[in-house]
Amino acid sequence: MRKVIVAILAVIVAAGPTAAAASQREATTAEEVKAAQQMAAAIPLGSRVKVQSRAGHRLTATLMAVTDEAIVVKRETRIPEPAVTIRFDELARLERSERTGFSIAKALGVGLAAGAGAILTIFGIAMTIDD
Repeated sequence: MRKVIVAILAVIVAAGPTAAAASQREATTAEEVKAAQQMAAAIPLGSRVKVQSRAGHRLTATLMAVTDEAIVVKRETRIPEPAVTIRFDELARLERSERTGFSIAKALGVGLAAGAGAILTIFGIAMTIDD
């Protein structure tokens, strides 16, 4: 009985990954293009986006327009550059980027404000006790 159970478990474990792989299929390029069009249409114009092409080029830009074949973005650089058109079939990744987070400058400002407030509070208490 034990050998039968071990044999059944061995077959299930061996067939598990292949059965799961058989149920999944690779998305075609047309499906990826359609998904990218829907995703780009959902992002509001003027939003900051991160774009990566299939060639591996990455850029952070402002979304200016979405057409049926491509997106138009303007790179965020110190020196103004012309807008760039990226076709959906060349697009590997598109995501909306929001400027959130806690930078070192913000942490330093909060620390300085808290320290100054604590020192002023201590001085205020010392002045009332001295009277």
